[in-house]
Amino acid sequence: MKFKPNEIDGRSIVNCDGTSDVIEIVSKLCDQQTELLETIAQQGERITHLEAEITEKDETIEQVHERVTDLEDELESYRESNERDKADIRQDVTENARQTEASEKHTEAVARKVETLDGSEQRTPLEQIVRLPEEIIHKAKLTANQRRARAIASEIGGLATTVPKGKRLDSTTIKQELKQVYGSAHDQTVARVMSFLDRLGGDRTEVVHTGQGKAVIFDDWLARRLQTAEQFTAEAVDSVLTNVVSVTPRTGS
Repeated sequence: MKFKPNEIDGRSIVNCDGTSDVIEIVSKLCDQQTELLETIAQQGERITHLEAEITEKDETIEQVHERVTDLEDELESYRESNERDKADIRQDVTENARQTEASEKHTEAVARKVETLDGSEQRTPLEQIVRLPEEIIHKAKLTANQRRARAIASEIGGLATTVPKGKRLDSTTIKQELKQVYGSAHDQTVARVMSFLDRLGGDRTEVVHTGQGKAVIFDDWLARRLQTAEQFTAEAVDSVLTNVVSVTPRTGS
């Protein structure tokens, strides 16, 4: 834009030849305004997007909070249930121990009664139980695991291996035999059977730890007695068992 003196009073006037400059400036201003409006529109969209994200995150936080609350409730319920379960387990363990002790005392009582049939004071309760005939076992009120122990002891000749102290019957062999005869054998069942063998064998049996588990050692005397044990007749045992004090253990102990 150019200015020149007024010929009349000397004041400057706009040179009309600079009209194109004014148009150019106005055009630039319009372009800048357009750019600003576009930027404002973009920022508006960005703000809208951010607001949507914030709303979504707020909803997610609320969901997480609700989930945490639910998990806390579940945890509290689990703790209460766990405490009840532990109490029940303690009660079951105590009851099982009582029942096991009762059944073992009953088995020993049966063995002592059977002992009177031949007047022998040398036989162990395990040998006397092995001598019981199959048809009389139900009257002896032996538990399932005691019957399993009796069956294992009866087959000691074919199952046990010879060691310096006598015969060794390991837990793996017992488990395999029980599976073959009864179809299954849990580790707890094997442990209970070994416990009965040791308990009923008295001083002539011993449970030892091996590199692969546990084993019951039978001394030579007891091993020979078990292999050569002769079974009583059902009639002879029946009259004796009717006088045994009845202690009815829980099945499966």
